[in-house]
Amino acid sequence: EMELKYVDFEVRDGIGFITMNNPEKMNAFTVEGAQSLVRCLEHCSDSGEIRAVVIRGANGNFCGGGDIKGMKYKVDNDCCETRPGLRANNAVIKAALNCEKPIVAWIEGACAGGGVSLALACDITVAQEDSKFVFAFVNIGFVPDMGSNLLLARAVGKVKAAELVMLGNRFTGREAAEWGLITRAVPAEALEAEVMKLAGKLAAGPTMAYARMKKLMNRVQYENLENIMANEGEYQQQLCKSADHAEAIHAFFEKRRPAFQGK
Repeated sequence: EMELKYVDFEVRDGIGFITMNNPEKMNAFTVEGAQSLVRCLEHCSDSGEIRAVVIRGANGNFCGGGDIKGMKYKVDNDCCETRPGLRANNAVIKAALNCEKPIVAWIEGACAGGGVSLALACDITVAQEDSKFVFAFVNIGFVPDMGSNLLLARAVGKVKAAELVMLGNRFTGREAAEWGLITRAVPAEALEAEVMKLAGKLAAGPTMAYARMKKLMNRVQYENLENIMANEGEYQQQLCKSADHAEAIHAFFEKRRPAFQGK
């Protein structure tokens, strides 16, 4: 029996269902939640009975990204330290990429920041057409993290990646599919059936071959991932001490636009 916090897990018909469940924070990443996700993914990878994985969020949202309340605490108490949290979150991305079973992401509602990174680390991604995606990092004076610099550029190319991370605009599941950031977008009422169809097909497929397909694709696409993650961590640590980050966090809670000074 795995000890899980903020994550629910069940197995049905050879499929492991992992549900991020911290609705008060829109299923944002926490250290305990990240560790629980890793446990589930490693269990799915090792289990003989599980042949495909589905990841979703509880209560109509996939994942709100970072824990803004946690960031406010750090800013207010002058204890900005991003590395342990980021290490825990990065472990989720690595566990998804290294999982020897194909993973389907089931996306509805909000998919923000690190939530998009997790979606990009899954193998097949199905979103509700009107789900809301955003690379929100720029809005709090941070760089994208959880490997998303590499994952995103590989998915959509440098030009689109620059637009999404520098302008930080919201986009829909339909747009994400058009740009190649996810596999496909479907209307809300068709989402569950589509996810189950794809997960069922994968669970009935040649499991050993899928594991090796993933290894090959990861080598081709993401060989530089460790280095990129190390750079992200270094830059995030510098930025969390910046005046712009503190201003952005205060502005968020005061429901106003941040006034960035470039410092």
